[in-house]
Amino acid sequence: MPSRPDQLSRGPAHAGGAAARRRQRARTIACVAAVSAVLLGCSGARVARSTRLADADLTQAVLDLRQQLADSRFLAERSPDSPEARLVLRRVENLSTDRIPVAEQWSLAARAIGDPGMQELLSSKHITLQLPPEKIALLERGGLDFPDLEPESWPTHLLTSQIASGTRAGSLTGGRDADIRKEYYLISFDIEDLQQRELLWQGSAELAREAEGTVVD
Repeated sequence: MPSRPDQLSRGPAHAGGAAARRRQRARTIACVAAVSAVLLGCSGARVARSTRLADADLTQAVLDLRQQLADSRFLAERSPDSPEARLVLRRVENLSTDRIPVAEQWSLAARAIGDPGMQELLSSKHITLQLPPEKIALLERGGLDFPDLEPESWPTHLLTSQIASGTRAGSLTGGRDADIRKEYYLISFDIEDLQQRELLWQGSAELAREAEGTVVD
């Protein structure tokens, strides 16, 4: 490894020695870059190195949540002629091992409830979905727009969401160091009647992603 600048001698250096050090540093940097490129290429050919939950990972989870909601007593007791129910998503909690920025947490939750199939299901029961104005602004700053999610106004029901996870680690080579991990995510939603303070529905969906690389990455 090349010496750090603060470790080099501060006195006069021989011109030949300085040039040799520069050539050695250049060769070292070139070798490191070449090895890094090979490693990145190999890991990309197998599995993603990151375990960050992506929007695409929600596809099956949204289908599961929609089916659970469709089969719920909450919707069974409603019809297109029922008084309007206004659900506001006020809280999204990240309990997972990912450090997901707040804007991304709200994006994931909003994409789940803003899914066209979910919207169609809720509309058929005279239910609208709302977001607090400051969260709509937060999403818009990130270039996201959910036209079917209305600004909060006299909500009748509270919707909350959680993102939780667990981790299993192992070794592909049988060595002592863990070089592969599997993240299990649980996306959940609760619906509560604001007036009666009664929990009306709970739904959750599991999904898992796998990543290669040391666990300390």
